[in-house]
Amino acid sequence: MSGCKDVGRAVLPLAGLPDKSICGRVAPLWVATRPTDMFKFIFTSLILTTFLIINCAPKPKILPEERTPPNVLKCAVRNQVEFETFASIMNLKLKGEKAKFSGTVEFFYQSPDLISFYPRSFWGGNIFKAKGEDDSLTIYFPNDNEFYTGNFSDFEKSALWGLDIDLKTFLKIITGENDLSEEDVVYAGQGKNNFIYKFEDERWLKEYWIDFKRCRLTKSEWTDKKRGEVYRIEYKNFVTFQEYEPDGSYQDVELAKIIEVQSGIKESAKIKFIERKFNLPIPEKKFQLKIPPDAKRVIFESKQR
Repeated sequence: MSGCKDVGRAVLPLAGLPDKSICGRVAPLWVATRPTDMFKFIFTSLILTTFLIINCAPKPKILPEERTPPNVLKCAVRNQVEFETFASIMNLKLKGEKAKFSGTVEFFYQSPDLISFYPRSFWGGNIFKAKGEDDSLTIYFPNDNEFYTGNFSDFEKSALWGLDIDLKTFLKIITGENDLSEEDVVYAGQGKNNFIYKFEDERWLKEYWIDFKRCRLTKSEWTDKKRGEVYRIEYKNFVTFQEYEPDGSYQDVELAKIIEVQSGIKESAKIKFIERKFNLPIPEKKFQLKIPPDAKRVIFESKQR
């Protein structure tokens, strides 16, 4: 079989032709020299094109007769990557009333609560390197030779952050964490091509829209009951990953390449992944933050951009 370019799809090689077919493309069968041959050529080409399009199109993960809310939810939970480590390079755009940032960022996570991130290139803000563990956050500004050590909450109140969404929640959105596997998730309704599920705890009310054909999370809405903020999240441009089991078997998992977050009218974020790696060892140096002895410690509230 000749493989289509997307993982998990294939087409049968056409009899008598070189095995070079790809999705949606058909090699000419012969050079038509008579009207009858031309008719045959056009007719056969249409049939083969239709065959290739049908066979190369994404197949539903759940058959129509099996698309019940419990089955789709189980399928959506399977269509996620369980990970202990997460490493990524992403294009990041943040826009708020008090802050605008745009650039390429490297981000590393190691369970349960160790993170590190820094920009490769950044516009609209000072260059920095950051490390977080538990509730503590350290950020070093090499251009100014200044650093901050404190908690996430103080950072979020500063002019350097300038967004309503808290940093830990934003990092959960980046890594794809959600509550679909929780026991308290309930079916809340149906849209045109999706089922809607709801989760609620002391702080959050979250709704998830799941494409019932592909088991993809396409949209979610997170309401922070304590802060009165609503975050609308859209997931786009899905790509396929292969998640391997200890026995060597694997399953295809479809994850969004682009995540867009909207909070209020004037605040938004766009995350576009350039590269993502799950469950690979991350070198210890990626989480090290070396601060020169002569660096000056600052308080976020007093630091101006």
